[in-house]
Parts: sequence; structure tokens; C-alpha cells
Amino acid sequence: MGADAFKALRGECEELSKVVLDLPEDDFARPTRCTAWNVKELMGHIYRDIDRINAALSSEPPGEATDDSVSYWRAYDPATDAPDIAERAKERADMYSTGHDLAAAWEELWPRTLELAEDADPARLVQTWGPVTRFDEYLKTRVLEVTVHRMDLEDALGRKGWGTDAAVSIVDDILEGLLGEQPPSDLEWDVVDFIETGTGRRALTDSERRILGPLADRFPLLG
Repeated sequence: MGADAFKALRGECEELSKVVLDLPEDDFARPTRCTAWNVKELMGHIYRDIDRINAALSSEPPGEATDDSVSYWRAYDPATDAPDIAERAKERADMYSTGHDLAAAWEELWPRTLELAEDADPARLVQTWGPVTRFDEYLKTRVLEVTVHRMDLEDALGRKGWGTDAAVSIVDDILEGLLGEQPPSDLEWDVVDFIETGTGRRALTDSERRILGPLADRFPLLG
């Protein structure tokens, strides 16, 4: 089912575990470029990103699909949705006395969750807030969440973040869908440049705006 998305999600979760399970406790207090969160709170958000799969599969399927993995993000309004999302991540992080405790909970959560996801019907409809999607399309949104936030975590640790090949391919497809076309080749972006700019991790330069022309007004593509 949704083999590519499932493989990508598993790969990203595995890579994230490699980082957080060996992280010195002090590093969980580092600030991140997701300014509402430190590293521990960001992990609280990622935990919730994966746990939403359990919520999706435990509810009755809605009547019909309203969105796919691209239009799903157009339903997100950062002005109204971001504060609640930030608070719920902090609440999850606060459930654990240390970052190591949260990392251990994460390591328990994701393999069990992905085992459930692997057995699910890819055509099953799911809804965790507004959009109703096929389950295989919903998994792609989880790939984007974990991939981008793993890059955020790596950035907070002073490292160059880079997703797995399977994951960045899915994220790239979603961002191109939101942009409506491929970024102009004159930008000479690699996949990380596109992901970080498309998700608002960095602002467009004046030169990039000139190359993009009217497309520049669509950035950031998420939120």
C-alpha cells in the first residue's frame, strides 16, 4: 500500500531516531527555527504528526475525498491554526520529564504505528481535521512533516539537514504541486533549497524573486 510513501516515512523515522536517541539532554533545550519550539517541543510536534496516523485509522471513514496530498496544505491557515498546533506540541513534550524520555516514547510509537499503517487499505478515506483524503495521500503529508521537521532539528544542532531520497522526492512533488510548476532552472536550487524556501525556512533573495517573477508571490508555499 502506498509503497513509496510508506518506505519514505519509515526511512525518515529511522533517521530521526538515530539523532534523538543519542542526543545529550542539554541539546533538547536548544531553540529551533520553528520559533515557538525548542528541540524537545519540536519532537513533541513530530510525535503528534505520527500519532495522527493512529487517530486517522481508528475513526470511521468519511463519505468522500475532498483533497489530496497537495490540496491538503491549502486548507492550512497559519494565522488561525499555528497557535493551537504549537500549544499541543508543547503539551505533548511536557508529558515527559526529559528529552530522553520523549525520545524513548517516540521510538516506541513510530514502529508500532507504521506496522498498523502498512496493513491499512491505501484507498481508505481518513480525516484528522478538515481535509478528507485517501490514506496513501495522507501518508505523503506525514512524509513532508517528518522530513521538514527533521531538517529543522538538524539545523538546531548546527548540522546541514537532508532528507532521504525517497522522502525528498515526495516533498518536492508536493511543493511543485503547490507552486503549479517546477521552479525555474536558473535558480540552480538543490532539493534542500526548494524545501527550505518553499516551507518558509528562508526568504527569497532579490535575485531569486527576479528569476521567479510572478511565481515569487506564492512563496512560502506552505502557510
